[in-house]
Amino acid sequence: MGWKKAELIKVTGLYLLIIPFLNILNATGYESSQIQGHFGASSVEFMYINLIPVFSLVAGLPLALELSKKFPLKSMMLSITIISIILNTCSAFATSIVWFTIWRSLLAFFSIFGIVAALIPIVLLYNPTLNMAIMYGIIQFILQGSSNLYKFLGAHFANIYNWRTSLLMLNINFFLCILLTFVFIRKDVALGKQPFQFDFKGWGFLILFLLPLLFIAAEGQNREWFSDSKIMLAVALWLVIIGCYIFYAINTKNPIISFEVFKHNNVVLGTLFFFLIGLANGTGSVIMAYMAGLLGFNDLYIAHTHLYIFLGLVISIPVCTYMMYHKVYLSVAAIIGFFAFSLYHLLMYFRFYPGISEDDFALPLVIKGIGIGFLYLLSALYISENVPKQLSTSRMMSGILARIVFATIIGGSVLSTFMANTTVLHKTGIGQQLTAGNEAAAQKYSNTKSYYLLKGLKPTEAGKMADNPLQAEMAEPATLLTYKDIYLVMAAVSFIPILLILFLRIGRRPLERIEVEPLPL
Repeated sequence: MGWKKAELIKVTGLYLLIIPFLNILNATGYESSQIQGHFGASSVEFMYINLIPVFSLVAGLPLALELSKKFPLKSMMLSITIISIILNTCSAFATSIVWFTIWRSLLAFFSIFGIVAALIPIVLLYNPTLNMAIMYGIIQFILQGSSNLYKFLGAHFANIYNWRTSLLMLNINFFLCILLTFVFIRKDVALGKQPFQFDFKGWGFLILFLLPLLFIAAEGQNREWFSDSKIMLAVALWLVIIGCYIFYAINTKNPIISFEVFKHNNVVLGTLFFFLIGLANGTGSVIMAYMAGLLGFNDLYIAHTHLYIFLGLVISIPVCTYMMYHKVYLSVAAIIGFFAFSLYHLLMYFRFYPGISEDDFALPLVIKGIGIGFLYLLSALYISENVPKQLSTSRMMSGILARIVFATIIGGSVLSTFMANTTVLHKTGIGQQLTAGNEAAAQKYSNTKSYYLLKGLKPTEAGKMADNPLQAEMAEPATLLTYKDIYLVMAAVSFIPILLILFLRIGRRPLERIEVEPLPL
């Protein structure tokens, strides 16, 4: 491909610069209980701790992209790395839940500058030397692979002492970035030649757009959704903000998110793909709850599951990159990716039973990694086809909002509510079998009630106490049935896009031209 050895070493060093900035929120991925316990946070407060940094990253992304063009590249990388070390250390030693959230949110925002500072010289090196499919493939491999490895390593570092250890170990990465910056970023020049122009009004609308969604995601389940007046008010306010922004964007020359981008059919379908991928990948939280809550696996084993996913990525991303580079039809990669997710959910459907061993999760999670590799790379390429550079931010934000905000965050909150309601229904169904004809249940109820009557409780109180053990025994099978329902539904949801691709003849062509920068978020 015309690459010299020195160029290959340089681009490798630049890729290493990106990795810690991509994973600032992953280092403590499995230490939620430690952090929540340390700050004494309620479940709702802890939801805010997790969500505010993510929303800060999404909200700050357009501004960071524009500002990054005005700073000298080397100075920006060094400054952002030092700022990241300071903010990360402050979050590790935060004195309260509020300050911990503030430091983490600022760290998430500034991480975008580090990503862009390393990505810009990579883009310059690849164009026109290499096909864009190869660059997207390598970036997606680093993004997806490093996120799984950081969650795995973060759990092990936290096991050394506590969750602070994982954060402080991240500082070692940032110190390494300082060294890499001096070696691989030689020119200290700003790349943006045009005067600074930014749609601050549109950015304000974006922040207002996200605020009600933050409230809904954090408290929707706790407030029982639309039965709560404040949730209904938040939804109404969100719809008003959308309406105001549509009016604003139509009458503005260069809005922060231009609806012109949706004239490209691939952006519309690519956004839908990102949403479906977010839904399909979001069921991973169910597996963690199952392993920890019902099977009793420890954090270190659960963290090992990311190695199985990583193995799937090692298989799928190079294969998908090869297919895109050699002009294999897009539909082929899409069908493979969605089929892998369908098979993963179907295999997991048969694994929700007590006593399952740890090794039984290996194959499904490898298949999940294959699905992630094909679909994330394909979607990133597909949504970027033939999009003019001036619409790059609009294209990127549509995919990010679809996958991260609506599918992962809002979808995860809805999924939690669905699980709780479905579990109650299954408990009711199981409870209907605890009749007088069920001799074992009846005998247990009678013995327990007699025990509490002998203790001096009234008959009604003794009856309630006798009912509690039966309710506890029903919780596990009801939860397992709920998990099976979810994964059976998701197997069908993951298979539906295959039928649409086949019958609507979507993607029966090779990859087309890409000009926009592949920001890996």
